[in-house]
Amino acid sequence: MNIFKYSFKAAGLAAVTTLAMSASANALTLDTTFLQANSVFALSQDALDAMSAASTSMSALGNASAAASTTSATGDLLPAFNLPVTKVDVSLGLPPFSPLVSPNWGDATGSALAITRGSKSVVLANFVIDYSKDLVLADITANGVTTKNTSLYSFTATDLKIGLNGLTLNMHQQLSNLMFTDTALASFTSGLNLSKALATPLKTLDFGTITIDINGALRSPINATPYTAAVPEAPPAAMLGLGLCGIALVARRKMKA
Repeated sequence: MNIFKYSFKAAGLAAVTTLAMSASANALTLDTTFLQANSVFALSQDALDAMSAASTSMSALGNASAAASTTSATGDLLPAFNLPVTKVDVSLGLPPFSPLVSPNWGDATGSALAITRGSKSVVLANFVIDYSKDLVLADITANGVTTKNTSLYSFTATDLKIGLNGLTLNMHQQLSNLMFTDTALASFTSGLNLSKALATPLKTLDFGTITIDINGALRSPINATPYTAAVPEAPPAAMLGLGLCGIALVARRKMKA
C-alpha cells in the first residue's frame, strides 16, 4: 500500500512539473483531479424560499454530490453541493508589484446540477470560475438546447488565502453575492416555465456562496469527463403529429405536380 501511495504521488508531482515547465513565465495551470480540491455551493435562505415558492428542487449529477447542509436562522436546512475542482490556473508575480500567486480561473468539469419543476428542468454543468470577469460560467441546458460556457452568476470574491509550497497549491476562497446574469435568468424563466411573478424576484436574488478549498493531500482521481445533459425525446403523440404533417406535405406537393 505504501509503495502504491508513493508511486501515485510521484506520478502526480511529475505531471505537475511537466505543466510547470511548459507554462509561460507568469502563468501555471494545475491538474487537481488527484488532489484534495473541492468547492461547495451553498444555497441562501432567499434562494431556498424562491425555490419553494416555485415548487422547484435541485439535485446533483455527474461527479457532484450533496454536501452537509447548514441550518439557517429560521431553522431551515439549506442545501449544499460538492463540485470537485478539476483544474486551476494561477498567475505568478513579484511582490510588491503584484501578488506572488493569484487565481485566474478554475473549473469543475464533470459536475452538474439539475433544477426541476414538474416536468420541466434546467441542467447546469461543467462550471468555470473566471476571476478576470468575476463570473461563474456553465453549460446551461434548457428546453432541450445546451448553451456551452455561458455566464451563470456574477460574484464578489472575498477571504482569499493562496500560496505555493513547491508545486503544491494551497488555496481558500469564498465567492458571495451570487447573482443571476441576464442570460441565466432568461434560460431559467423559459426552461422552468416561470411566470413573471416568480421570475421577477430572481433578478436581484443572492443565491448563496461558493467556498473553494485546495491543498496538497491526495484523493482518488476525479473523473473530469465533461457532463452532457440528456436531451428529452419527443413524446409519441408529437412524433405521430410530425409524421402526419410530413405525409400531408408530400401529398400536397404531388397534387401540385
